[in-house]
Amino acid sequence: RAPSTRARARRRVATHAASGAFDVYVFDLDGVLYDGANGYLAHVRERQRVYLMETHGMTREEAHETRERAFAKASQCYKGFVDMGLIHARQMSQEEFTAYCRNGVELFLRADEALERCVRDMGGERGNVTKKIVMTNTSETEGVKALAALGLNGGCFDKVYGGLFMAPYCKPQREAYERVLADVGAVDVTRAVMFEDSLKNLKTAKALGMRTVFVKTLGEREPSEQERAEFCDAVVDSMNADQLRAQMPELFM
Repeated sequence: RAPSTRARARRRVATHAASGAFDVYVFDLDGVLYDGANGYLAHVRERQRVYLMETHGMTREEAHETRERAFAKASQCYKGFVDMGLIHARQMSQEEFTAYCRNGVELFLRADEALERCVRDMGGERGNVTKKIVMTNTSETEGVKALAALGLNGGCFDKVYGGLFMAPYCKPQREAYERVLADVGAVDVTRAVMFEDSLKNLKTAKALGMRTVFVKTLGEREPSEQERAEFCDAVVDSMNADQLRAQMPELFM
């Protein structure tokens, strides 16, 4: 008989409580720190399609298919478009492209006091010595803008690692994670935890030895029961403190 969720949680607590649980908290941005169904991601994807229609004369159907193919290939539209010869990096930088696609963030994202409390409470009394970072495939500049719109720019996070820092890699490539973890000083990756809405990104984190939290969001496939057991230490509907405490209380120690 498989152990219950509560039993697994108690076992994790016993393992980590004595050592202070985690040193590094790694958060994805899109679909994790805000609801992926709030219209912002749909807006960004539409801007990516509009770029293809205006720059390359594609029909809407062609732009949709090309955008899907680029993202599936590279896990980042800019990188995918460059690889497909649709953007020349010397003519348009990643910073410029993401600024174009993510223009209007303030229309979709709002300050979230409950989320801010949840993030700040992680690490418990050790919160001031733990590292809390954002790791996103978008540019650092656009990541910072999104955090500001969410009211999370007042010291909640130590640093935003984006597509510019990770280049030429991006999530879910192992090299991207290794680069970020090395820079943040994560000597023991088993004392790092990652919050993600993308299972493929979470799989890399788990392969590296990190603890993992899958955050459900619209448009991303949820893990199967087998995948939950293999890749997810917790699965939550959102960054809800009560759900997180119930499944992984050590996050707040």
